[in-house]
Amino acid sequence: MRIGIPKSLMYYKLFPLWQTFLQELGMEVITSGGAMRHIVKRGVPFYEDSCLPLKLLIPHSQSLVGKVDALFLPRLISLERHYILCPKFRGAPDVLRLAIKDKLDIWDGIVDLRQGNKGLENFVRYMADKTGSNPRQVRRAYRRGEERYHTFNRELTARINGLHTEEIFDLETPSPVAGTDRHPFTVAFIGRSYNLFDSFINKDLLALVKGMGINVVTSLAIPPHERERRISRLSKEIYWETAREIVGSILYLTEHTIADGLVFVTSFKCGIDALMQELLKRKIRTNTIKRIPFMTLTFDEHTTVEGLKTRLEAFLDLIAQRKIHAG
Repeated sequence: MRIGIPKSLMYYKLFPLWQTFLQELGMEVITSGGAMRHIVKRGVPFYEDSCLPLKLLIPHSQSLVGKVDALFLPRLISLERHYILCPKFRGAPDVLRLAIKDKLDIWDGIVDLRQGNKGLENFVRYMADKTGSNPRQVRRAYRRGEERYHTFNRELTARINGLHTEEIFDLETPSPVAGTDRHPFTVAFIGRSYNLFDSFINKDLLALVKGMGINVVTSLAIPPHERERRISRLSKEIYWETAREIVGSILYLTEHTIADGLVFVTSFKCGIDALMQELLKRKIRTNTIKRIPFMTLTFDEHTTVEGLKTRLEAFLDLIAQRKIHAG
């Protein structure tokens, strides 16, 4: 059975888990592709008030019609015990059904790990029904998917800096040896996984910055407990999982010398990131210990490579001047 996974949204975080999981259940996994630029120019009739990453779910999924037997799009609510993902993720399968007009079955089992083992068991039973496997097989397949996911994350920084963008999530491409590349600058790029790795959204940001002599680090360079320590100091709780990772990472980076500069990568119309951006600006301005150069890159359908390159060049000039004055 052929199962399609759209190259959008949480594909850029969970694909190593999902591919291994489905393959262990005997499924053939096929991902979307094609010239998204030409498809989007014709207009995307859904998600008009949403960010570009959500809009891209539709054309990516439509490109798989006729190629697969079903689409795999779990209804993601929570991947952690206490916090939630963007609420629009849970409604994405419903919007997708309207867009593809019942041309494909959509496997949209609920993933809500706030419920602990019960939440995972609900997903296991759903997938056992869809695949014809017994629950024990599904649990074993999921555990193997988790193992592949954790291994992939340990290698991700090396993959970012040593591979072309389109190869990073190609699990057939071996990871390069970490630390083989040397660049004059190290810059932390912090943001949601799809904003960082989808080359259509960010105009292949990673290829551009590596070509400018930048070594890239992400939030994976920061231990989760260190991120949580910074979050715990805030006066109000942050309930969105990815927002906690972003804020905790950026606050940590303003206190340590891991990177020469810090870039927050976001999408236009992301309400959660808009709130986080204002909070981070205030926190960074009041940090008198280490004033790291900070920039926000906001992407939408109208972002150009030329404008992006100009901003990055100016940012690197600022970093270079800081390093000179620092001695």
